[in-house]
Amino acid sequence: MSKKLFQRNLGRTDRIIRLIIGVLALGAWYFGAVAGTIAIVIGVAAIMLIGTSAAASCPLNSVANINTMSQKEREENDAKGISNQKK
Repeated sequence: MSKKLFQRNLGRTDRIIRLIIGVLALGAWYFGAVAGTIAIVIGVAAIMLIGTSAAASCPLNSVANINTMSQKEREENDAKGISNQKK
């Protein structure tokens, strides 16, 4: 099951949205727009969003069997030898 958790399951649009939200949240934390415990939670969430975006893999999506990649993206990755989560 652990191998399934690290297979690519995020499409380009999903990755871009996660990256934008993560960078905005990290900026809010860094510049002090939030403080206290909520700042820690937002900082951790931002790092997780940026990390999943960079890896193109989300363990929660794997557990829920969600794959946001288009068929074209899956075919491109298959041609490159990159492992994709099968839907």
